[in-house]
Amino acid sequence: MMRVRRFAPVPTVSIVTYHHIADDDPAYPYDPGVADASPSQFRRQIETLARYGTLIGVDELVRALDGESLPANAVMVTFDDGYRSCHDIALPILRSVGVRATFFIPTAFISERRLYWWERIAFALSRRRRDRVTLAYPHAVELDASEPGALKKLTDLIKDSAGLDVDRFVDDILAALDVPWDRAGETAMADGLIMSWDHIRALAAAGMDVESHTRRHRVLQTLDDAALHDELAGSRTELESQLGRPVRAVAYPVGRRIVHDRRLRDAVVAAGYRVGLTNASGVNRLWPRAVRTLLPVDPLDVSRLSTDRSMSDAMFLTQVALPRLAYVSSHNS
Repeated sequence: MMRVRRFAPVPTVSIVTYHHIADDDPAYPYDPGVADASPSQFRRQIETLARYGTLIGVDELVRALDGESLPANAVMVTFDDGYRSCHDIALPILRSVGVRATFFIPTAFISERRLYWWERIAFALSRRRRDRVTLAYPHAVELDASEPGALKKLTDLIKDSAGLDVDRFVDDILAALDVPWDRAGETAMADGLIMSWDHIRALAAAGMDVESHTRRHRVLQTLDDAALHDELAGSRTELESQLGRPVRAVAYPVGRRIVHDRRLRDAVVAAGYRVGLTNASGVNRLWPRAVRTLLPVDPLDVSRLSTDRSMSDAMFLTQVALPRLAYVSSHNS
């Protein structure tokens, strides 16, 4: 199918999304669902993409969205969130295979050396001293922390609650579950799990693209106008200051589409972004310039494909070749 796709009349680009590269470890204290591939699995997948596809970066994607032609079987490799495994594990593999990838960074966690809010919740659940608790904020929530769905229940509340004070909510979870917490300990955990600016500059120096995943990984639909500006424009400013080069793309936290939300679209454009990427599974058909007025391409609604450690090598390549069969991830950060 990948060979046949080279002759398709409408050029397409398949964009694969990763977050964290790690082997399965029963003692892992954070969110196990964030790891999309083991190191050996990731190498096989990257070698497969390099064999059957033509790997592109943000420059080629922007030009294609502007109407220029794509290479045959265009494929992009992207990473969300800024896990340290991006530098320590993924980068050496990408360089050895000769593949360029794009890394979307939530900048506040890098600068402040704090754990991502979903990882703080996962850690609280894994180290809890109580099971059954009641949370009072933002409303009464009965929680059985021993249930498999506890993490999703809590993170979904953050993803769906407008104007939520995330730090207050997470602090309440830690206190309710009787988990000791201090900033020095959090910084040590962040240093082991999350890249530093030196790591991110090393990605850029190695020829990788580094783009925005906002500042604090807040779901855009839950923010007022001031918070939207801080998340979008603030992240772009921080990245350009640290890297000394323009930032053109943003991957929306949690990956929800903004295609029908004029307020969010205006905020993304006002913050200076040319491209917006979702986690809506699918392939991107970039029609020739001659028919773009009839079949427009939305640069703020670019689809991607999820991966998972449970995915076979055959399924991985199948969803790249035939995105209608794509895997839908339960983790959409």
